[in-house]
Amino acid sequence: MGAQFTCEVEPVDLTETLQAPLLSELGALCCYALEQEGMIGGWEIALVFTSDDHLTQLHAQFMDIPEPTDIMTFPSDDAPGGDIVISVAQADRQRLDEGWDLRSELRFLVTHGALHLANWDDASADDRARMLARQRSIIDAFQSSGPFSNR
Repeated sequence: MGAQFTCEVEPVDLTETLQAPLLSELGALCCYALEQEGMIGGWEIALVFTSDDHLTQLHAQFMDIPEPTDIMTFPSDDAPGGDIVISVAQADRQRLDEGWDLRSELRFLVTHGALHLANWDDASADDRARMLARQRSIIDAFQSSGPFSNR
């Protein structure tokens, strides 16, 4: 019998702007992405939706880049999982680049964070292109199956 995969996501909306069904969907997507990547073990993830100011502070503190960003991922040192922190305001602005709604942009960012937790890297242009293609593939498969299809 192969190794088991379990996943628990705690969505935390510090902005108090996202509805519970969306938070549930994004948590399910995060676990789906990790499962699609073949992760094993008991995963625990905090999915934190926050403000530009908060994420800019984290960006400066941990990356020494005092500028806004859309997402940061903090892998756990002790167990599978970690924190995915997303600026809702930044997501709302950049969704316009793709002509998406906010739900679609948040799906994209959550999947991006999950792939980082699964050890994907997007430091080079080639790595980034592969990662973005994988994100799209996972989101398409997620939307085609299960309780969140056709949304």
